[in-house]
Amino acid sequence: MSNPLIVGVDVHRKTNTFCLMDASGQEVRPRFTLDNNRPGTQAFVQRVAELMEADGFSELQVAAEATGWYWFHFFQSLQQEALLASWPVDLHALNPRLTANFKKSYVDVDKSDLIDAFVIADRLRWGRDIGTPFEYDETYLGLRFLTRYRYHLVHNLAREKAYCTALLYLKASEYSREGKQPFADLFGAASRAVIQEFTSIEEIAAMPFAELVEFIDVKGKRRFPDPSQNARLLQQVAQDSYLLPQALQPPINLVLSLSLKQISALEHQAEQLNTAITERLAAIPNTLQTIPGFGPIFTAGILAELGNPQRFNFDQAKVAKFAGFKWRKTASADFTADETRMTRTGNPYLRYYFCEAAFSVQRCDREYGAYFQRKLIEVRKHAHKRATVLTARKLVRLVMRLLATNQPYQPRRL
Repeated sequence: MSNPLIVGVDVHRKTNTFCLMDASGQEVRPRFTLDNNRPGTQAFVQRVAELMEADGFSELQVAAEATGWYWFHFFQSLQQEALLASWPVDLHALNPRLTANFKKSYVDVDKSDLIDAFVIADRLRWGRDIGTPFEYDETYLGLRFLTRYRYHLVHNLAREKAYCTALLYLKASEYSREGKQPFADLFGAASRAVIQEFTSIEEIAAMPFAELVEFIDVKGKRRFPDPSQNARLLQQVAQDSYLLPQALQPPINLVLSLSLKQISALEHQAEQLNTAITERLAAIPNTLQTIPGFGPIFTAGILAELGNPQRFNFDQAKVAKFAGFKWRKTASADFTADETRMTRTGNPYLRYYFCEAAFSVQRCDREYGAYFQRKLIEVRKHAHKRATVLTARKLVRLVMRLLATNQPYQPRRL
């Protein structure tokens, strides 16, 4: 029979607090605290190796809350430790929400590092829904750092653009109004030049039409099919917009200029990340990029979060649950609720890349496009979000099928 030594670790920046118990929940040693560094980890390994040898434990199970990255070096050291090579070692980085909810089952429990270590160990001993064990894989982990930072960068870029657009209303209230925009891309080269080089909207209204057309054509690098049309729209915007008080023009112009520079910097960083992600993805053979609309960024984002798909046994239902594509049903006796809400408790990065990929695929593939449109018209509330998420759930099945068979995508005959 299995006789595991179960260890709960409350991880902090400076220290790790440990609770050691057997499968019955009895603590085999008093709780203790060590430094969260190499000497502290070596001392822990020495104690655990002696205990397992003396008490006849057959395997080691360790759990810690995934608090930032403070757990990473500790887990990596345990996985590569020679003193523990004689026993199977399972390492689990638990979601803090998991242990916080489990702690509510105790009655009137205090908050301390020693108690938290006990709760983590007891949660690991109880099992169920603790996820797959930690595995150090340089290929997927390195790619994951890049794709997660891109997720962070893209959201910062969207936030900065929204802030800049809101502030732009003060300088030219009609500039970003739908149907009146003089430029298709509000943050394109020509549009940025107009925002930065004209101190007020009155200057645009007073500028000769021919000069304005030439200005737009030059700043747009001669790529506009009809720059005179852009100039007419811009003059109309200048005539219809509110006038900004002269005293507010300098601060508003300065903030807009700095915001546009920040947007340019973020876009440049995103380009660098895209290049690095594409280069690193080349080391992971896959057929996902044969799906229409599936580029290297979406492929890398999904593969980085999945890791080795064998840990899910290529089961698309497990992957969907891991990504948070699960709808909780509510029923009691003869009653079944019509409305079901998505749990949203899975991996947010994997869910994001699946949703982005699904929206791209539905524009390039007939089957997914028809499915998206069908779901779009089924409801009136949150129709676009619902259709995107349901298409992403459908895409999970295709992705896992291609990863399992390593075959290129073949569109279904309609």
